[in-house]
Amino acid sequence: MTAFARALAFATTVAFVISIAAAAQEQVSRMTGRITDGSGGALPGVTITITSPRLSRTVTIVTDGAGRFLSPALPSDTYGLTFVLAGFETRTSAGVFVKPGEVVIVDQQMGLASVAETVEVVAPAPPPPPPAPAPPIELPKRAKPKAVPKEQLATVCGPEQAAGPSLALGQIVAHRDDSKRQLYGNGDALVIDVGTNLGVAMGQNFVVRRRFRFGDRDVPLKLATFGEQTAGLIQVVETSRENSTAVVVYLCGELYAGDLVEAFDALPIVITQDTGVAQFDSPARIVFGEHGQIMGSPGRLMVIDKGLTWGARRGGQITIFRRSLGGEGAITNIGSAVIVAVNADTSTIRIERAIDAISVGDSVALHR
Repeated sequence: MTAFARALAFATTVAFVISIAAAAQEQVSRMTGRITDGSGGALPGVTITITSPRLSRTVTIVTDGAGRFLSPALPSDTYGLTFVLAGFETRTSAGVFVKPGEVVIVDQQMGLASVAETVEVVAPAPPPPPPAPAPPIELPKRAKPKAVPKEQLATVCGPEQAAGPSLALGQIVAHRDDSKRQLYGNGDALVIDVGTNLGVAMGQNFVVRRRFRFGDRDVPLKLATFGEQTAGLIQVVETSRENSTAVVVYLCGELYAGDLVEAFDALPIVITQDTGVAQFDSPARIVFGEHGQIMGSPGRLMVIDKGLTWGARRGGQITIFRRSLGGEGAITNIGSAVIVAVNADTSTIRIERAIDAISVGDSVALHR
């Protein structure tokens, strides 16, 4: 083999390895979720063990103060999860399948463990004298966020279709007290890269948004379609000319460094309108769900491809259905929903009832 041929073979091998590494990097999968008690309250400190035949070791993570967790990157596989917290019944989730590049939500509710009480009377030894109290530690005083009315918080979360250029003023830079942290939760103080030079003021509220791509991923980027997910609400507690510190006051999902911040414009509370008649002859379609997911269930939010232009209104009721025979046959009612947000061409709906899995592509009839 000539020197030129050997060099060509080496270059081809390097390119092949790089392409494999790049492809693998794009297929990162994770699991996330929220752990609650029987009343729906968050459970921090739950130990979650993730196992599968392909993992060379078990993965152990712990829920944060909001009861949420985020796994490290995982290969595509079927996993088993075990949830353990002292005083609560141990829970397991088996057969959780993670596809390449997918973030799977695994929520869990843990009931209190049954208690078997045994009373044993002993004569304890006299206790030693208590140690002298340590002098109090003086902590620096920091501004606290103001309470946000519950009716305003109810309008924060959810997905919607990204319409044109982003309205974001800036982004999250880092955690104020721990620059190495990448995942943030309720009560965390975050640095954002906007300050008084852009009109930011103390007590101002911002929503945290994250853009994601949906639809045909084979089209060029300039022709791609994008959605936006609102992940939480933060409130400014300290300002300077170039940046500000904001505290997380409400959480819809995970917050990361690099997430965009946009001024919060609270909507009126949703009031459900009269039922009306379902318009099956001019249906809308479900185009994506929360975080770009393709499936939905009661309580979840999804986006449909009709908005104000087609008469959609906040509070309007809708019927989710399918037709047999390739869309020409009988109608099967599979669920109902209510419209919670409306743009010109799209609407965000909250699924109220479902007798089958709701997915992207299902038909939606507005009521009039």
